[in-house]
Amino acid sequence: LLSLLLFLLLLLAAFVVYLQTFPAPRKIVPRRADHFRPDLVPSNLDTIVIGSGSGGSTCANLLAQSGQRVLVLEQHEVTGGCTHSFRERNCEWDTGLHYVPKDMADKTARAGAVMDFMTHGMQKFQEFDPNQPYDEVVFPFDANVKEGAPNSYSYPFYPGESRVVQDLSSCIDPDDASLKERTAVWLAICREINSGFVALGLSRILPKWLHFLVQDRIDTLMKFAAITVRDAQYAVFTLGYSREQLLKNCPKAPEGPEPDPSIRRLKAVATHPIGDYAVQPKEATLAAHGVTATHYMDGGSYTVGATQNYSMRATSAVRCFGGQVLVDATVREVIVENGRAVGVRVSNTSALTGAGDKNRVPSTEIRAKNIVCATSVYNLYNKMLPQDLPVVKKFQDPKQRSIRQSHGHVFLFCKIKGDPDDLGIPNHNMWYFNGYDLDDAFDKYFANPTEVRPPTVYIGFPCTKDTTWKTRFPGTSNCILISDGLYEYFEKWADKPVRNRGDEYMQIKEKLTNHLLDILYEFVPQVKGKVEYHHLGTPLTEVTYLASYRGGSYGTKCTPEMFAPINREWTTNPRTEIPGLFLAGSDAFLPSVTGAMYGGCLGASSVLGHLGTLRLANALLCYLARRLQEDDPKLSFVQAYHKAYQSYTDMAR
Repeated sequence: LLSLLLFLLLLLAAFVVYLQTFPAPRKIVPRRADHFRPDLVPSNLDTIVIGSGSGGSTCANLLAQSGQRVLVLEQHEVTGGCTHSFRERNCEWDTGLHYVPKDMADKTARAGAVMDFMTHGMQKFQEFDPNQPYDEVVFPFDANVKEGAPNSYSYPFYPGESRVVQDLSSCIDPDDASLKERTAVWLAICREINSGFVALGLSRILPKWLHFLVQDRIDTLMKFAAITVRDAQYAVFTLGYSREQLLKNCPKAPEGPEPDPSIRRLKAVATHPIGDYAVQPKEATLAAHGVTATHYMDGGSYTVGATQNYSMRATSAVRCFGGQVLVDATVREVIVENGRAVGVRVSNTSALTGAGDKNRVPSTEIRAKNIVCATSVYNLYNKMLPQDLPVVKKFQDPKQRSIRQSHGHVFLFCKIKGDPDDLGIPNHNMWYFNGYDLDDAFDKYFANPTEVRPPTVYIGFPCTKDTTWKTRFPGTSNCILISDGLYEYFEKWADKPVRNRGDEYMQIKEKLTNHLLDILYEFVPQVKGKVEYHHLGTPLTEVTYLASYRGGSYGTKCTPEMFAPINREWTTNPRTEIPGLFLAGSDAFLPSVTGAMYGGCLGASSVLGHLGTLRLANALLCYLARRLQEDDPKLSFVQAYHKAYQSYTDMAR
């Protein structure tokens, strides 16, 4: 017995020592990535990460800080994926990081703590003013309103669940107490869905024998995920269902518009933030809506400085540990030998662009112990892997995989003459909804996008969110408008050169541009006549600069099928059937910048294994504990470590 006790104590001591062997932090020197050249590739690589968006940058950073030699390969000329920014005509625009939750600005919250650890505090986010709305949803005039009720066209979203309940009631029908009750039920369901996703993320890290700790929450999440937003709104808002009734038996919503004018308005406004997952209510999974609504419910934040800095600072840590970050590097194939992923074949993107015979463009073979794909499962299984592999055929079989990539978008980038404050430009995001019957608006737009206004439009002003903007671009403002766009509508021009796709394509772009400018001038009239420059991008732009599969913006389309049992090996899962091949980014967990970041965490965890993950988790907790002690020197390390643990495992955030 004594011998056994001594053995266990030695084992425990060895484990504690192992946790403390995490590599010491190294100074991060941010710099832009080099263009791909074979001689720049380090030897003895542990992991190759394909893609440098939020997920790829996070995964590469955490693996590097864990002591691995990592190579990041990015097909574009700059890192960042959807988080990169670009400049033109002495102005700047973000491309995908338009705002993130308030927690990203808080180094003691889970999202902010991960960011703080990755960049050693260099990447800052500024919380939006909590006394101002973070989002405002606006509608065209609609005469269908209950007698005596206000006929609002603007619905501000302020931080805080109770504030949202009160404001929606006041804007729609302050005399109807049931609106408050039903809105409160709706938001509570959203909160519960968010906690379910925290549990799902933990399950991807925990050994299977510990899944019982979170299984009940995951089971409930999957029940919510099987319900569409339209059906859930019918149950909660029209019928007054409780959370328990919804889970027991959600009825099918009838066709046609909601007859009650107040409920009709409440349903439409409560679909916010639909634009952040971009699926119309009759197709969208309630799970996507719930986690996205909760994501911003306590407010938003934005990068201090260009969004490009996020990836540059995160990936620069890779070089500190002997790795490398290379752009202009298209991965043409993931090499699989004896059933295991062992490397990649890479060519310069610039050499492939415009090449008549791409087979004649030379490629370089690079080997590593692990390969992480952070550029969507659709690129991986349809383009990168050998097409004769059984798992590829399985992915391409509609009987074994029913998910599909998300829709694309249309982007209008505007440069505006004048200081943001002098022009009175809003310091919050605006969302235009083309009417209170959103499914009808989507159907009409997708049938005829050049003649009908988009169903939803994001209107954002980085110039009022970035606290460094006035210093960097004095006397100038900017705006980004984003609407839905089907790849199929532009597909016939896919093989044409960039910015030279012909007159018909340009005519369509002009019509789409005019729709978006009309909406901008209607709701922000003070900028009319001051737009000095504008440029429109389509889903083909996403293919060119982001390597998006068929222009999809958000990875997998957020329908109930995303969470069906048949698809669970393809999405919200960092592991694949092929040993040595892993996923990071939105398809490893969830869409959005933060969701992809967590997907990067899960990808790194899968590569490291359970023991390596424990060591990384301990390093994250120790780092946050020390940050907490900096804020409150009275805290002992044990107290700070406990608070750090609570921050990372908080199911409510």
